[in-house]
Amino acid sequence: MEHTAAMTMALIIEYFIFMMMVGNARQKTKIFPPAMSGDPFLEANLRVQQNTLEQIIVVVPAMWICSYYLSELFAVAMGGVFLIGRIMFCMGYRKAPEKRTAGFLIGWLATAALILAACWGVVSSLFF
Repeated sequence: MEHTAAMTMALIIEYFIFMMMVGNARQKTKIFPPAMSGDPFLEANLRVQQNTLEQIIVVVPAMWICSYYLSELFAVAMGGVFLIGRIMFCMGYRKAPEKRTAGFLIGWLATAALILAACWGVVSSLFF
């Protein structure tokens, strides 16, 4: 489970970087809390952070469950695919919102694979 823990830390670090990017965007645009809008660059960074938070809360537990009940190698690989997808999503969104789609789809597919694999692992352990 060391590999799963390492991938979890990589995902947490990625999210932390996204948080720092919001802070940097706030400094650059001079839009400070509690304001959440007013500049497309700030709003793009906020959306990257928020969307990642919305997904990571599903990805991390699914990765751990998949790792424990089915395959650590598969779980960590899908965690890595999700991580790369999030980087692509971030880079695309910061350039232009319509360029986020490929990264989103990669992350979404990795998430779906983790959920399905985790479910299969749990069901298999219960019935087989």
